[in-house]
Amino acid sequence: MSEELVMPRLSDTMEEGTIGRWLVHEGDAFAEGDVLAEIETDKATMEFQAYDAGTVLRILVGDGETVALGAPIAIVGAEGESADEAVSAGNGAATPPPQEQAAAETEPEPEPKAAPARKPKSSSKAKAAAGNGARATAALRVSPIARRMADEAGIDLAAMAGRGSGPEGRVVKADVERLISSGELTRPAAADAPPEAQRAPAEGEIRDLTPMLKAVATRMAQSKQTVPHFYVESEIDMTRAMQLRAELNGGLADSGDKISVNDLIVRASALALIQHPQAHRSYVDGKHVYHAHASIGIAVALDDGLIVPVVVDADTKPVREISRETRDLAGRARAGKLKQREIEGATFSVSNLGMFDVANFEAIINPPESAIIAVGATVDRPVVVGGEIVVRKIMRVTLSCDHRACSGADGAKLVLTIKQLLQSPSLLLV
Repeated sequence: MSEELVMPRLSDTMEEGTIGRWLVHEGDAFAEGDVLAEIETDKATMEFQAYDAGTVLRILVGDGETVALGAPIAIVGAEGESADEAVSAGNGAATPPPQEQAAAETEPEPEPKAAPARKPKSSSKAKAAAGNGARATAALRVSPIARRMADEAGIDLAAMAGRGSGPEGRVVKADVERLISSGELTRPAAADAPPEAQRAPAEGEIRDLTPMLKAVATRMAQSKQTVPHFYVESEIDMTRAMQLRAELNGGLADSGDKISVNDLIVRASALALIQHPQAHRSYVDGKHVYHAHASIGIAVALDDGLIVPVVVDADTKPVREISRETRDLAGRARAGKLKQREIEGATFSVSNLGMFDVANFEAIINPPESAIIAVGATVDRPVVVGGEIVVRKIMRVTLSCDHRACSGADGAKLVLTIKQLLQSPSLLLV
């Protein structure tokens, strides 16, 4: 029996998802557990796995297109079945299996298995009707693949604002294919275009935010509006830490491991947080939540976005293990291969822009964490040591703190301990 696959809930804050790419084609058979597609959520790109075996009868949402949670994205069934017959027969109204009903009523599991959730057809029709009602006033919204096809074909999509067949009038691949076949809306040459059809030089192109960028925008705005930030800045003499790093990397050269400055900062932060529990607690619903271990989020810049994978219980891990885990997480973050549990549960974050020659900056706290440390570049600078002017390697850091969770003195003590650990770096190895 055929049925609809709908956009599944892959994170607790997810409202829509984008098909990164389908790994199957129409007519392909698949087995239970096979990865059917990669889906971009508000937090990461995740794999969409099949609970049951079947055949892809029709793909409804193409690569790069975004739909609301619960919207149909494909029709699957038995080999030889017709997708059209399946739709007319109303087979999409299958009842979700018990484990999916339970997942919808409770908080998501730490590592949800992306599965082809099923939804009654009436629900998807209601969503489509709601989207059509907003088309009259919608701005031009175009899926990435539709925009690329239109540009390659020389098609002007301005007149399609609010008229696409996607959610909220979004122009999708099928709309551009129709325009190409009909010859409509071919972009006129600039010299022949009437004045009203020419885009003003200062006018910018409107592009939808990816789910990740939407989540970052919403979460950071909420943080600055609701969390009372205060900042503690310090300078750290990294001369000995850099010498230790060079010595460690020399000894690890044959192993393939390599310690970064950030690995030392993560280790120092984790140890310092355990020493200062009042700077390592979260303010949640009017109460303080104390953390037994320090799980450190590491900000990783993507081509267009930001993601923060987590080194869990970093206070219990040696520098070499932190280094290996960090490289693995960062690599898979850029490749879109992180699991949900790997981007949740941080109690503190490190944001390092030193590699971009940034002197110092202030980072925004990611609730429910109560603090984040912003790290600038390490530079050679003349300083006075023992009454003499010497050149030392100096790094500036700024700690952002939630004043509901810790006081100014708590934040200052935390920064001081991080500084002492990095200036006596052998303490990071015990």
